[in-house]
Amino acid sequence: MKRFAPVLFLLAAACGSSSSSDDDASNDAITSNDGAVLEFAFTGELTTEKDTPARQAIVSQLQYIQGTLTTDVEANGQVGLVALSEIRETPNGDTKTIAFTASLPVIWPKGKDAPKAYDLALPADTTKLDAFNAKYDGKCGTNEYGRETFWHDWNPKAAGCAIDEADVHRSKATVRPHPNTTEGKYPEYDQVWADDELDVVAVFGIISSNTDGDEGARERESVIASFQRTLTNAKRVDNTPGASSIKDSTLTGTVLVDGKSRKVKLDAILVNELASTGGDFDERFGAATEGADLLVYSGHSGLGKNINAFATKASATKGHYQLAYLNGCQTFAYLGTAMHDKRRDLNGAAADPNGTKFLDVVANALPAYGDNGRTIVDLYDAMTGYKQHPKSYNDILTDFSSIHLVAVFGEEDNTFSP
Repeated sequence: MKRFAPVLFLLAAACGSSSSSDDDASNDAITSNDGAVLEFAFTGELTTEKDTPARQAIVSQLQYIQGTLTTDVEANGQVGLVALSEIRETPNGDTKTIAFTASLPVIWPKGKDAPKAYDLALPADTTKLDAFNAKYDGKCGTNEYGRETFWHDWNPKAAGCAIDEADVHRSKATVRPHPNTTEGKYPEYDQVWADDELDVVAVFGIISSNTDGDEGARERESVIASFQRTLTNAKRVDNTPGASSIKDSTLTGTVLVDGKSRKVKLDAILVNELASTGGDFDERFGAATEGADLLVYSGHSGLGKNINAFATKASATKGHYQLAYLNGCQTFAYLGTAMHDKRRDLNGAAADPNGTKFLDVVANALPAYGDNGRTIVDLYDAMTGYKQHPKSYNDILTDFSSIHLVAVFGEEDNTFSP
């Protein structure tokens, strides 16, 4: 997709959902300046293969909600982290029927009236999605990235869309303000600086071509330069990239925070496609992220596959707080449960039941236009300036593009207060 360079450029028509075999998901708190945070509560039903995990099958059906909401009102739902309950599976030979109850966080653009109820029409049989896509592509929306990803563009409200009732399961979602909406929450600044060091790991994806003039390559250089201008004794080392990486640099130096000299480290890695990286990248990225404070991905979402590759490949440490910024298209919808599951396993379900105690995520509900690294630098500035000018997430989000419908989630349990 076309991007606008150098200031604004389209990162990706990011679509794609995560799949997880777990039956639960995080009940994240959500902050958004430009969107109203709603809860869509509904019951659903589908047919799937007998061996398909329930959550995987349900998410593959619910991803069609993305097309419904984006084409209807430029909203989006947190499909990858949808909360599911009352899951009932009924075997039927080689298939099974799954009934469930869902609570779906939805970012609805402010300025547009939110309904009290919303009608959903979703594929009834996930074993026949190819046939469903072929039948309705061009009639109820038109695929943008190939018929296999028609869910991205499914529009049951399109003019002339006639649906055979046997093909869909209809639900009426009740809509209310989401009970976990937050305002005035802060990143855990004190935890970030507990060791007197800010450790940032940023992965940039190639946008159109593997050249120095590519928007992703230029953004990486811009972020490195912006960090470097703030540092004393700055040292940049251009590492030998592995087979899966294009460029790999480490920047170190010190910055004054509350009159004290503190260390800053930035690992900035450029890749062609994150989902296609191999073991060399996994080793480098895993080691770098294990103790990192700020994790960044900026590039094509790859219809979700790059976002969930980032989540799966990133390391975590017990009791260590991290803020992740997923700057691609529709990352709010795509992120699955991997990052939260990892932290719940590390910290114990009793102490960290939703995997959010040591993790906050900044994500986009809609397609994202790049900003040459400006919002990454905004997060960095918030970290380094928290003593002089402590910024809440609402303050930070004022510098993010309103057209992205940016949201922060997982911050309800944050304790920092200036």
